[in-house]
Amino acid sequence: MLKLTLEMSGYVVDVARDGIAALEALDQQRPCLVILDLVMPELDGWGVLAQMKARKLDDIPVCVISALSERTPSDVVASLRKPFDTNELLAVASRYCPQGHAPT
Repeated sequence: MLKLTLEMSGYVVDVARDGIAALEALDQQRPCLVILDLVMPELDGWGVLAQMKARKLDDIPVCVISALSERTPSDVVASLRKPFDTNELLAVASRYCPQGHAPT
């Protein structure tokens, strides 16, 4: 749903199936924005954020999405609570990504 929403608004989107795949993708390219769920298989969002910091990738803006009521990570540019309005997502994307560039 996120991918389709962003693509219909003119963004190029890459999707990772889990936290490990997300880190592998970040090793290959630097997106303008990472949209990160906190609950993922293999490596959760908290682990991805920690690894991004360890790999010196923490300058990439991250928008966290989650249905959980736990605390929001302090090192993210935005946090969206599920269910969220797609306009909120598009507003975050437009702040960090020119259309045609890739949130991941």
